[in-house]
Amino acid sequence: MPDDLPTAVHPSLRWVEAFPWIMAVTGDLLTSAESAQAPWLEPVDAFGTALRAERLADLSDLMLERLTRWTIGQIFPILPASTVLASLHMTNRARNVLARFGYQTAGDLQGLELDELFDLPNVGIGTVDSILQALADAALLNPAPIRLASRGQEVGYPQASRDREEESPRRADPFIDDLLTEARWYAALGMPARPLLNNPVPPGSPPEVIKARQRLELICAGDVLAEGQAELDAAELLQRSVSALDERAQQILARRFFADRPETLDEIGRDLGVTRERVRQIESRARADMLQVIESGSILGAVSAAVQELVGSVLPLADLLRLIPALALPIHTVGQPAWRVVDRLDDAYEIKDDWCAVPTILTAQTETLTRLQEQANRHGVASISALLPMNPNLSEESASPALRNWLIYCGCAVEGDYVFTRVQSIGDRAAAVLSVVGLPMSSQDVLDRLGVERSLASLRNAMTSDDRFERVDRDKWALPEWGMETYTGIRALVREEVARHGGKISMDALIERITGRYTVTASSVAAYAAAPPFETKSGIVRLAVGERDARKAPERTRRLYRRADGWLYRVLVTRDHLRGSGSPAPMALAGILGLQYRQIRQMDSALGPQTISWLGTQPAFGTIRRFLVDSDIETGSEIFLVVGDDGSFRIEPVDASDAAPLERALLLVGATGAEARQRPRAALATAIGLPEESPAISVIGGYRERGDSDVVELLLSVRDQLEEPLTSCHAAESIDIDAILDLL
Repeated sequence: MPDDLPTAVHPSLRWVEAFPWIMAVTGDLLTSAESAQAPWLEPVDAFGTALRAERLADLSDLMLERLTRWTIGQIFPILPASTVLASLHMTNRARNVLARFGYQTAGDLQGLELDELFDLPNVGIGTVDSILQALADAALLNPAPIRLASRGQEVGYPQASRDREEESPRRADPFIDDLLTEARWYAALGMPARPLLNNPVPPGSPPEVIKARQRLELICAGDVLAEGQAELDAAELLQRSVSALDERAQQILARRFFADRPETLDEIGRDLGVTRERVRQIESRARADMLQVIESGSILGAVSAAVQELVGSVLPLADLLRLIPALALPIHTVGQPAWRVVDRLDDAYEIKDDWCAVPTILTAQTETLTRLQEQANRHGVASISALLPMNPNLSEESASPALRNWLIYCGCAVEGDYVFTRVQSIGDRAAAVLSVVGLPMSSQDVLDRLGVERSLASLRNAMTSDDRFERVDRDKWALPEWGMETYTGIRALVREEVARHGGKISMDALIERITGRYTVTASSVAAYAAAPPFETKSGIVRLAVGERDARKAPERTRRLYRRADGWLYRVLVTRDHLRGSGSPAPMALAGILGLQYRQIRQMDSALGPQTISWLGTQPAFGTIRRFLVDSDIETGSEIFLVVGDDGSFRIEPVDASDAAPLERALLLVGATGAEARQRPRAALATAIGLPEESPAISVIGGYRERGDSDVVELLLSVRDQLEEPLTSCHAAESIDIDAILDLL
């Protein structure tokens, strides 16, 4: 650290005064709030001590978990805008990143939301963690003037925001009389232990007892609460909490924190006649005050917890408002509905585009797509009826439409009782349509069911050049796995001969029949006969058995690849990973690890045990944030989650952005090293469990069947590099039979 940086702690400054949001965040996150909050009520530890470093690391974790939508200025309200960033104690990488993007002082950062730091190129979570700790450390050394709370006051808590009302005269006395009437009757019958309201009135009860029960069964909350208390719904409590703030704080929250399009600090400062720095401080304090509103133990805290419980994984906003009608009411002070205010206050869930999800929309989409992948066939088609109910809190009539709308929102297409998970290309949709229909179809029939605008010519061209389709008539298309007679391709000829000979034929006889009729080599026939959907054992060729179940095996699981010492699962790093959330794991990994439903497994790693569990509908990895921090991985990067055969766990970055197509394909499947570059086709084949000698068409088909469309696109662009050198026989084999048939 530079010599000119001050090292004295501000006199009597406490952690909670420097960071007024601490009490709300720790009280909400931890079970024992008082013991968890106690250290933050103490004076700031001396500079350079181990305890101070530990506190700074804890602060950074809290920011990353709960304050990702806060600006840097709001998180560090006492950090002087003039603080020179180059003078702070942070990693060289963090210092270079800030300098590269022109951030010289703390004031340059104050308008950035924490999430936006992750959007900077080549900035990983380790770099952000270093920046946050450095800013917190600097704020404590030379804080800007603020109004500190007195020692006897709860910091940042607006007194009027509490959900406690003065005692009012009871309105429930008539119902107490009814309870006494029924209780005396039960006692008279010799049944003093009989529950009063959980059983029918005993036969022969007098009219006054029967009428008392009828009145009790009709009792509602408004009958019990004192006058004025029935109006204290969530919206009214939020309205009162906001109104308890001073007028400037209310304006700033309305125009920034709760606004659909937040205004700038300068704009608000000009209107209020204060500096942008003062606006930032007021906003930070007001946000911290509002966080206390949903603290654990309060009525609004219970409402916020109920929202999380009702949403589960995902729920339409309309259904949430049906279950909690008060959330639809407006909060006039900030010009937003109550659900928007609660959502902005609580990071435990996200409400966006009329959907509610825990913890974020992206996480819910990822979980849904992972579940679909487990159910889908080789063409990405899954049955909607095979999916578990979307949310048990949905009404019976809304459950099915909600699920269909959610699948469409996740980027899938819905066709009758089926969902298409692969819709990136016209070929994906056509293969899915044929898979659902189960019979050969004309080009026009397929086009009519695609669900997208395409020309008939473009569809025909796509199916003609795609190995997923075979033409079984002049304009009839089928899927190869149906085993129908066709005129094109060695694979179809092999299938024809195998079928003609009762499902099996010797390799010698197969080669003799095909090479005697077509200009192809014996080695090509042998290669096709040894690759899926065929198998060759003891010189006999037949259709591979168990092919349908193989798609659920690790070798047929999307983004899961085999290496000599373990398995690699490729994932995209999202902000949910950086927040510390878990992430879905493929069902195949549960089989590899022998993980059973309702079990938790721990794998060894250099950073301590890593959990993988199967407690819900899908296996899931525990948080990997510490690995991302350790390797300084940035959001939007791809990484491998490596599960070793010895039960170990680690992550590996996938750095394939600048690679040529073939090398990029190898990197995406974890095939590295000189041998993979020398024999790329063999490396690509073994990564998904195919024989090394598999022809290029089988390798590409294998990746397509498992849903690795990004790898397929790369391999199609370099297919000539995967093929063996052409001979005269190969050249004859490549004649466009489709073009000839079109002329007939």
